[in-house]
Amino acid sequence: RYAARDSRIRAIHQKNAGAHAARNAAMDRAAGEYLYFMDGDDWAEPGMLAAMREVVQKTGADLAIFGFLIDTYHGKGAPTSEKKAHPDAFYPDAKSFRRAAAELFDKNLLYVPWNKTVRASWMRAENIRFRPTMWDDYPFNLELVRNVKTVAVDARAFYHFNRGLRE
Repeated sequence: RYAARDSRIRAIHQKNAGAHAARNAAMDRAAGEYLYFMDGDDWAEPGMLAAMREVVQKTGADLAIFGFLIDTYHGKGAPTSEKKAHPDAFYPDAKSFRRAAAELFDKNLLYVPWNKTVRASWMRAENIRFRPTMWDDYPFNLELVRNVKTVAVDARAFYHFNRGLRE
């Protein structure tokens, strides 16, 4: 339905082969300058993609990392939220980013794909793909971290990772 209303959206229909296959199929068909991956059971605040695009355009980074919120549901009512973030930063080369990577890992910012946007041309040149393995996002992110040269970090948190069950 969204694709019928907006020419920028294309629906991909394929046999279920896991999250890695769906993400790779989307990457293969994506026509934009940047790539972003969102999980279907989470949500994002308005303006997130525009903010991500603004950061990579302003800095020229191949990778932008944002903060996020972990929303934990304990049954009925509003969730408790925990923000994971790092102060704004720009790493203009691999060496400076590698020095900061341990702290970013400690803050849980490098494990998942949904708090990042990546320059599509760079990722394709590096041939970074989601692998057919359990928890496919972790090996994917390790490849990003190992290969990336320019990284921007933004402390804002637009993405809500849902944990727990709503009643």
